[in-house]
Amino acid sequence: MPLPAAKPSPRISDAAVFDTACASDTLAAAWQRVQANGGAAGGDRMTLQTFANALPQRLGRLRSALIDGTYRPLPVRHVAIPKDDGSQRMLTIPSIADRVVQTAFAQTLMPLLDREFEDSSFGYRTGRSVQDAVRRITELRAQGLVHVVDADIASFFDNVVHDRLLDRLGESMDAGRTTQLIALWLEHAGQNGRGLAQGSPLSPVLANLYLDRLDEAFAGRGARIVRFADDFVILCDSRGDAAATLGRARALLAEQGLELKPEKTRLTSFDQGFRFLGTLFVRSLAMVSPEPPPSEVSALMRVLAADDAAHEARTAESADTEARERSAGLDPVQRVLYVVSADRRLHVRNQAFSVQAGSGMGETAEWHEILALPHQRVDRIELGQDASATPAAMRHALATDTPIAFVNGHGETLGWVTPGITPHAARHLAQARHVLDPAMRLVLARCFVDGRMRNQRALLRRLNRERQDGTVISALAELNRQIRKLTVAPDIDGVMGLEGYAATLFWPAYGALLEHGFAISKRQRVQPDRTNVLLNAVAALLVRDIEIAVLRAGLHPGFAFLHATQDRRDSTAFDLAEEFRAPLIESVVAQAVNNRAVSEADFELRGDGIVRLTPDGYKALIRTYERAVSREVASQRDGRRRSWRGNMLDQAQALAAHVEGHRPYAPYVMDY
Repeated sequence: MPLPAAKPSPRISDAAVFDTACASDTLAAAWQRVQANGGAAGGDRMTLQTFANALPQRLGRLRSALIDGTYRPLPVRHVAIPKDDGSQRMLTIPSIADRVVQTAFAQTLMPLLDREFEDSSFGYRTGRSVQDAVRRITELRAQGLVHVVDADIASFFDNVVHDRLLDRLGESMDAGRTTQLIALWLEHAGQNGRGLAQGSPLSPVLANLYLDRLDEAFAGRGARIVRFADDFVILCDSRGDAAATLGRARALLAEQGLELKPEKTRLTSFDQGFRFLGTLFVRSLAMVSPEPPPSEVSALMRVLAADDAAHEARTAESADTEARERSAGLDPVQRVLYVVSADRRLHVRNQAFSVQAGSGMGETAEWHEILALPHQRVDRIELGQDASATPAAMRHALATDTPIAFVNGHGETLGWVTPGITPHAARHLAQARHVLDPAMRLVLARCFVDGRMRNQRALLRRLNRERQDGTVISALAELNRQIRKLTVAPDIDGVMGLEGYAATLFWPAYGALLEHGFAISKRQRVQPDRTNVLLNAVAALLVRDIEIAVLRAGLHPGFAFLHATQDRRDSTAFDLAEEFRAPLIESVVAQAVNNRAVSEADFELRGDGIVRLTPDGYKALIRTYERAVSREVASQRDGRRRSWRGNMLDQAQALAAHVEGHRPYAPYVMDY
């Protein structure tokens, strides 16, 4: 049965909604509403009080991120609520920051969409209440509509189909940044293309929009609907009409991907009596039921809010510990000890790694200690081809499960001494299932390339902020279009094709933003030019960092989703590296070049025509990389600030959670 045609009305301007919702006063009013509503933290565990402590800065950053297109929602929080029938309802709670933004857009959209809604809809609408709905039912009974379809939609909020909702929104509003944001929120909080987050301020207006066609179908003569959110009754003048109306309602909902719950849907009448919105209707009487106890949702939110406050106190203590470690020059997540020069040797003293300076071998050797670190303070050692390590140091590394990466003078990995793969057999099997299932593999491949392309875009915007190069701006416009295509890429080849085309846009634009004689037009790993030499060296540093994160997360390093799974190749690290390449390879090289940390003098031309980085140039590059990778950025896991290495571990653990079915993976996206 076809849905009723949309009512002709002026289309809402997407751009106008976006501009209004992003205005400073709109966001401030949205915050006041979120604060007044109270409630628990989202997936980032940030409470209302913490958000309020730096309110002007947080609202300013939100507004800037929305306007420059870098806004990304933080993790949501999923809480299962038991229902009377023994099943569970999933409450999805966005972060405080996302609730503020969504409230701003909801408050802007509501009056515009409300003009299209029917008089039969009473829930989530300004100036309408439960009492108004009850009054409407008594009025319709007085008109002779005494037979009732008492219906219940099965898990309405969990089953709203995103594509159909966005199509319906497109009938009322033109496409633009607002619809893109709504699509992002739907995808972020829902799974498998379905679901409205019941903790989202935007869900009520979207729910009314989704059910508006149902209201329209029973808004004229004959059967009349009275709806409050996803609860509704339809009043008819005969039992036969009620039976036909029930069939029609069931068909209309089926076209929307919804169905009625059989055990809670029935034909009844005012003579038999029925309950709706806490009111018992019997013949001409409408009696309010006794005041119900506080809802389990409200009670649960209070419990969660108290738990959030305790969690915040514990994490504050943990943050103090991390700050003390950083002040001593240590990365609390992954501490790398570089021993790369010919005048450096790795030794061991009193169960601690000892870095010695000097030269020589045997009895003529002259070495003196310049640093000693217990193995608990070392997560990885990088040993250059000109540096040396004593047998005692190698035995100590093996005994303490301290990985050693052997690298040449240009930063390329020659080999590893590492502990064995952590025996997470079930996790490895889950990885294998995702690799072997084309649909599962495609989901993750899209995620990795999505992160790669979005971070390429963010880096170009940052580097081009002052220069405003027209070539870069044009590349960004086309890159935006390719990112939107990614969601419909049909297979791995399609995903790789979009990544390849994005690369042809990115590299010339990136090269235009390099200074002091450095340039690049395409990525080249064989016979590289100077810029590609730098990119190769930093890429090796990044991949080694991610290889450790993969092992620490209990993943099998060889099972890959985007790249090919190959023997003797840590392909999982190459997958995870995609989203970190722009912030930690291309960004580091741009810093090193533009800030003159490396120059033309740091390269040498070999006799075979191959360009190589000198040892001094490599040391300068390591220093630039270490400064970058130690910088703190917000974690996608919980919103706390961690070093980039901490975020690598977070993402590896998120991948493990995805393959085991705990929560969907989302790439790390830079916020510039």
